[in-house]
Amino acid sequence: MSDELAEAKQLIKTLQGQVNSLQYTKNHDYKFLVEENKRVTQELNEAKVDNKKLAQQINDFEAKLRDANF
Repeated sequence: MSDELAEAKQLIKTLQGQVNSLQYTKNHDYKFLVEENKRVTQELNEAKVDNKKLAQQINDFEAKLRDANF
C-alpha cells in the first residue's frame, strides 16, 4: 500500500471514531433533554393543580367573609 492510502485509511478510522463519539454524545444529551422536559412538564402540571386548589380556598374564604358581613 502506498503511504497516502495508509494515511487516508487511518484518517477514515479516526473520523469514524469521532462521528461515533459525537452520535453517542448527541443521543445522551437528547435522552437527558427528554427526561428533563418530562420532569418540568410534571412540575408545571403540579403547580397548576396547586394554583386551582389555592384559588378555590380563597373563593371559599371570601364567601365565608361575605356571609359573616365583613
